[in-house]
Amino acid sequence: MDKYIVDKNLGLDTLAERIVVRQKDSNKTYLLSKMELMDMATTAVAYQEYLPLMKLSYENIASYFDIFTSVEHKISATYINLISEYFPMGNLDTYLQSIRNEKQSLNNQLVDMWFAQILDGLMFLWNQHVVHRNLKPDCIYLRGENNEQNCSLVISDIIPSSVAYDIRMRTRLPRRALSYTAPEILASEKYTSQSDIYSLGCVLLDMITCDTLTDEETLQLRICARHDASTLSQTLQTLQKAHETIPGLIGRMVVPNIEERMKNGDFLHDEYVIECMHNIDSSQLKYPSRSDKKWSHNDLATNEKIEYYLKYLKQHRNAEIRVENAVQLCNQSKSIDLSILTICFQKDLIPIVEHFLSNATIIQATLELLAKIIQSDLILTSQVVFFVTKLMPSYEDNEELTKKIGDILIALATQNTKLLTYAQIAANLVRVMTKYENNADISARCCTLIWLMAKDAMTKELRDNQASIFGSFVNILQNHPNNSDLFTKVCFAFLPFIFEKRTADYLVQFNLVRHFTIGLQTHTNDQQAIKAALAVLSELFKRDERCVMRFICSRSNDGTILESMEILTKIFDHFKNHIDVARGIMTLLQSMSSYDDAIDEMISTKMDETLLYEIKRYHSDNEDISRISEHIMTCIRQRKFI
Repeated sequence: MDKYIVDKNLGLDTLAERIVVRQKDSNKTYLLSKMELMDMATTAVAYQEYLPLMKLSYENIASYFDIFTSVEHKISATYINLISEYFPMGNLDTYLQSIRNEKQSLNNQLVDMWFAQILDGLMFLWNQHVVHRNLKPDCIYLRGENNEQNCSLVISDIIPSSVAYDIRMRTRLPRRALSYTAPEILASEKYTSQSDIYSLGCVLLDMITCDTLTDEETLQLRICARHDASTLSQTLQTLQKAHETIPGLIGRMVVPNIEERMKNGDFLHDEYVIECMHNIDSSQLKYPSRSDKKWSHNDLATNEKIEYYLKYLKQHRNAEIRVENAVQLCNQSKSIDLSILTICFQKDLIPIVEHFLSNATIIQATLELLAKIIQSDLILTSQVVFFVTKLMPSYEDNEELTKKIGDILIALATQNTKLLTYAQIAANLVRVMTKYENNADISARCCTLIWLMAKDAMTKELRDNQASIFGSFVNILQNHPNNSDLFTKVCFAFLPFIFEKRTADYLVQFNLVRHFTIGLQTHTNDQQAIKAALAVLSELFKRDERCVMRFICSRSNDGTILESMEILTKIFDHFKNHIDVARGIMTLLQSMSSYDDAIDEMISTKMDETLLYEIKRYHSDNEDISRISEHIMTCIRQRKFI
């Protein structure tokens, strides 16, 4: 125990004392199972028998990480201690008890999936020549994230023969635990895979009687089944109304006579079992080709009705390879009804795809389907937005999928900005911007999203990430100095932040004014970039005099001071006939006119005799330009007089 720290004692159950521990080195959480055995000799044998189990590694089998023995001399007790995987959601028995108390039933699809996962784990053990010997609901655990409907089942608490036949262990088992044990074991015969099959039948019986029988009634039924098959048969006939196939399967498994009981080879010829194992993509069962006739790849490829694809997906919702194939074919189809896809996308497709968020092929095909129907109002829901935003952290290392996610979010935000505001994606966006500062396409998408999120109202999340966003803006502009489109998008993304009180303080830190000034000089031939930069600088100059001085004294990347006023003259020379550019320049100069230092700069560069005169002459018919021009010239004359 020197390597572990005790977190919580879960108490003693039918097999062992359970303790939640943390490893000192890694701080990982494990489950310690402390089993008391009859004597040291039995413990030594058990230790050797457990060692091969340490090497088992399979999805539906709990992992063992460590094993050691211990002795408590005061009470003359010897223990075998197992360190295994910890399952915070608990075991199947606890879950079945909770829904039995509420008289709820397990969904048939969930029963099918869980049965297949248990059988998959057992078949793996049998193929390794291991018999479980201890199968019951409290030895089957839930692996997931606090949602039983999306959990998978994992078999644990395998016991070797020395533990199974240990007198101390067997004498303290209550009748409820023994009720899952095959009759031949109680007659002191040998454990086989058929003993596990009997126990599995009892577990299935528990799963399908949650809404019809109490815990005591199911206990009595399991006990009676060892001696009187007719009682169980009558119950199973009644249960066939709720589940068509499982009761008949239980009837073949829970058979007192081992010669008449189902064998593990019989699973290979049962269509229901084969279909269930197909659905979880089991690697333990080799499926006969005839079982695939109903849902063949060829049928799916030739039948292009969306209803058919959805039916196929629901039928095989837990089979990753089949879901991947169906979503890809559906996306490639040229004749699916997009209106039906739009109606079904949120209700039917998203819940299936959410089981496979780590499968990039499924996600890519799903996003391409979504892109085809993105303009529909039916798609503008928080569920769709949360589904897409959930993908951002998972696929931020995948450049292609990151672009697709960005395009989808831009399309959604363009139609309803509030959806993105509620989704709170600013932190994810900053992380993506930081990762892809050298990627112009992704940077442009991120800037567009920030502008769409902030243009109507600044959110607390954007304010909290403001410094990181500004830092990314600076890096993007430095990494892409000649990209006019990206420069324009950065200007638009920055514009909503100008009206925040803290922005001026951040400008001192990041000196964004300098980068916008450099942009004016670099992109003098791009009208959209010029207009965006003029708008940003005009608003900045209204907020803080420091911004004006930074504009006047800006330096290029090599340290050379920029001739800011002459830049404006060059811009006008290039776009003389464009009234919007002329108006942008005049608005910028007007925002500077209340500052003496700015007027002094205009005087020294003879702005009144050159630029102002030219703008007024070319656009003499525009009253706004004439009025602003006269105002600035008046400020210059007054300053000269002083």
